[in-house]
Formats: sequence, C-alpha cells, structure tokens
Amino acid sequence: MSELDRKSRPFVAKLFLAVGLILLIAAAVAASRLLLQKQSAAVASFAVKHGEFVITLTLKVGELGAVNAEQISSPRVRGQLKITHLYPEGDVVEVGDLIIEFDRVEFEKQVTEREQNLEAAEAELEKTIVNQSVEDAHQKADIENQEDGLRLAQLQMEKMRFESFIEREEQSLKTRQAELALEQARKKIEAQRIVDAVDLRKQELHVAQKERELDRAQRDLAKLSVVAEKPGLVVYERIRKGSTPRPEKVRVGDEPWGGQTLVTLPDLSRMQVNTWVKEVDVDKLEVGNEVHVRLDALPGVVFHGAISSIGSLGHEREGDKNLQVFDITVEIEEEDSRLQPGMTAICHVIIETIPPRQKQEEGEIALPEIALPSSSEVAEMPLYIPLDAVFKKGGRVLVYRMEAGTPMEQEVTMGKSNENYVVIEEGLGPNDRVALRDPTIVLENLGGVPDTGKSDSAAGSLE
Repeated sequence: MSELDRKSRPFVAKLFLAVGLILLIAAAVAASRLLLQKQSAAVASFAVKHGEFVITLTLKVGELGAVNAEQISSPRVRGQLKITHLYPEGDVVEVGDLIIEFDRVEFEKQVTEREQNLEAAEAELEKTIVNQSVEDAHQKADIENQEDGLRLAQLQMEKMRFESFIEREEQSLKTRQAELALEQARKKIEAQRIVDAVDLRKQELHVAQKERELDRAQRDLAKLSVVAEKPGLVVYERIRKGSTPRPEKVRVGDEPWGGQTLVTLPDLSRMQVNTWVKEVDVDKLEVGNEVHVRLDALPGVVFHGAISSIGSLGHEREGDKNLQVFDITVEIEEEDSRLQPGMTAICHVIIETIPPRQKQEEGEIALPEIALPSSSEVAEMPLYIPLDAVFKKGGRVLVYRMEAGTPMEQEVTMGKSNENYVVIEEGLGPNDRVALRDPTIVLENLGGVPDTGKSDSAAGSLE
C-alpha cells in the first residue's frame, strides 16, 4: 500500500461519516414532518355551538330529606337517658307502635323513693294533727279549770260580805288572780291554735310537694316509652356523641339529652335537599333559582326543583374550621317513591342564561344543557366552546381554528363562562371548529417551532 493511500483513508472515512449524518438528519426531519402531519390530523376538535348558554353552580354535598316530618325527640326528664330499644330504621310504623324506649331502672327507683317520701310526709302530717288535737284538749281543760276556779272565788267573795275588810280584800285578790289566770289560759289557747295552724299548713305543703315529686317521677317514667302517633317511615337522626368530631346516627346504648331529635317520620310526598355553599359563592344564589338534582342512588335521573331558603348566617363546615359555609335548602318538584331520606345528592343551580329566559310555563323548567334555538332566535344566541380549547399566549387569548384539517391560530374575545364552556364574543363563527388542545406543543418538544410565550389553559383564569 502506497503512502498516498494510507493518508487518504482517514479523509474518506470522515467523508462517509459526514454523508451518513446528513442523511440521518434528513430522515429525522422528514419523520418529524410526517409525525407533525399525523399529529395535526389527529387533533381532536369541537364544533362551535350556537345556542342558549347556561351558567350553573354545582353544590356537590347534599342529603335528601322531607319538607315535612314528624320529629320524635327524647323526653325532658330529671335523670340520665339511655336508649334500650329502637324501631328498625327504614321500616314503617303504625299508630301505637313502640318507636323508642329508654332504660327504666333508675326512674323506677326514683318513683319508689318518691312514694316512700310521700308516705313519710303523710305520716308526719297525721302525727301533727293528733298532737295538736291532744294539746288543744289539754288547753281547753285548763280553761275550764280556770273558769271553775274563778266561779268559786266569786262565790266565796259573796259569802264574805259580812267578814272583815282584810278578809274581803284577800278574797278579792284571789278572785282577781283567778280572772287573770283564765284570761291567760284563753290567750294561750288562741296563740297555740295560730302556731298549730302554721305547723299544720307547713306539713300539708310538705305533703303536697312530695305528691308533686311523685307525680313528676311517674310522668318521667311514662315518657320512657315513645309510641307512634302517626304512621310513617322511620329515619334515624344524627346526634353528637361525647367527643366524636361529627354527628352520628342514633343507636341503642346512646345517652341523649332531653329534647334532642332522635327519629323522624317523614312525609315522602314532598322532598328537599339540604346542602351548603361556600361563602365566596353565596352571593351568586337567590331564593327561587332553578335547580337540577342528581342522586348517587339513581344515576341518569334528573329531578327538578328550586332554592327555597338560604341561610342568613355562615358557620364552620363540619371537620374543616377554615371553611365558612351557608346552608341551602332545595325543594324538589317531583313526587317519586324512589326518593328516600338520607340519599346523597348533587345540585346544579342555574344562575344565569344567555340570552335571559322568558318566564317559564308553570311546571316547566329547562335542563341545564344547551337547548337548540328556533330560527328567529339564532341571531340572539351566543357562540360557545369548551374551556379546554382556549389558551393564553403572550398576553393574547387564542384558539386553534381548524382550516382544511389544519389548526390555525385565531385570537378571540371571551365572554362569560360556566364550569365547562365559555362564550366567544369575537373571533369565531357558528360554522367553525376548534382544536381541543394546543397543537404547537409537539413542535416545541421537537424543536421545530420556538416557544413564543408560556401557554396555559384559560380555564383556570376564568371567573
């Protein structure tokens, strides 16, 4: 091998390597273009909608209950209550059925003690009456003796008319003493009768008090058995138990305080949803707002109703001290046997429609989905697209309008939005389609298109 061949070999190798790299780059560019074309063709798109636009607020945590229900509460008694019997929840009671019973041992003991106290008080009253009668008889006898003594003194005084002056004076003094003794005896019996009357009244009041205590204890004992006064479905209520953070349904063994609602017998002909709204959203709602209710237990079924009340005072959400909420009540229009108390519900409240709806016929409530307008209303109806199809770049609001299958940038002006869609006031027509994702993300990842600004979905920036 010549010296020239040895020197030319490295150059030829480098040449082949350079050519290979060029071919590889060309193949990569061609592949990237092909991939871009496939990606563009595969971009999901959405046809711009032209129709009524509904703005809703979703209340996700709700519980079904009856508008009217008979409440059965624990009795107000003197003593600690303890539940020993509960009618099974979900069963229907008839008039006279035993719904709740409380432990009777302590209350029966109280009745026995009150009976004994009353007997003792009555015995003491009888003893007082007898003693007063005996004492009164003694004092009457004493008065009679004093009257006899006075009479004898007076007779003796008459006999001594012809006796000496001194003897007559002595007898006069004895007569005077007899008169004083009689007067004192009479005053004593009058005073004693007053004292006896007071003592007797005191004993009678004591007996009356013991009678009332016994009567109350007997009534408390009778309250321990609660029977149904109306037929109905039994629903257990939630109550706080000791240190538990959240209320729990009543059960046998609980020790409620007096007056606490334990069971309800709901009227299932009129049902409502008890839910809540965050304080930041409460001003968006009004009594009378249309509501569509969906139940976890009945998927696919929509019930109609309206907000019947909004709490005037906020309170901490159970289990979250940092969240202030307002209570909301939604009354359901339909009467349906499938609606049962305790079912969990989601409420979609209609806050606004664009354009504003005309007054609905009685019993008619439009669904929250967009309804197709009549031909005379088309010009008034807004255009709207999904929030996912709107992007922000460099301070501009963009969508990617599909032109011959290719997404093209289009600046738009947004209007009001709901949880999923946004109204487009300028930039799109009713026959347009828009991409549901940013098609430039692939080019940026491949390095084919420079990043002109941070791209974010407009969903997070819409109010």
